[in-house]
Amino acid sequence: MNTYEEIEYTNVNLQLDHESIHRLIERLVDAGLPVAWKETQRKFKLSIQTTATTQQLMFEKQGKIYKLRNKSYNIKDQRFSEVLQKFIYEVKGHAVLKKVSAGQLVVHNIRYGEPIRITEIKGQNKKVLFEKECSVSINEVIEAFRRNDAEKRIPLLMKEIDQHLSHLYEAMQNNQEDRAREIKEELEKKRIEMLMLEV
Repeated sequence: MNTYEEIEYTNVNLQLDHESIHRLIERLVDAGLPVAWKETQRKFKLSIQTTATTQQLMFEKQGKIYKLRNKSYNIKDQRFSEVLQKFIYEVKGHAVLKKVSAGQLVVHNIRYGEPIRITEIKGQNKKVLFEKECSVSINEVIEAFRRNDAEKRIPLLMKEIDQHLSHLYEAMQNNQEDRAREIKEELEKKRIEMLMLEV
């Protein structure tokens, strides 16, 4: 396992239900990190005591979902970093991880819980270690370039994704497997559209 002097998380976007937040708390405690939390009608605040400082994760409640968006964290505690990274993968979150070690920077771009690109930077040298293949057709690429409404579409698309995630949660709570499968298929379409708009 690689150890890093510092890990910076930027552009973090997590959407969790109440149960998932408590699962995150359990993982942090299992990793040996003291955790305190405060819950109100609109917010859920986690305070994590690491070796260097107290880190805070502030989730805003929207319906049944708690959202953590566009937050940045400088982390020097390997335990906290590992728990957070695994959780971002598990809940299909987004983030950019910048890992610093011995003058080397490794940048992980994570979208929908998967690394889409890992880049290593040493001084002026830059090397792409991994890049996920994009599974879109040439017609979809042409259509994306023709569109000039990306700035308007992205916020609407984010709302649609939020609604689908809420419906998926309800379907899973009610053991509606067919409905959950349909919603996952729709989410995959939205994911591809989002990738195309962000080109």
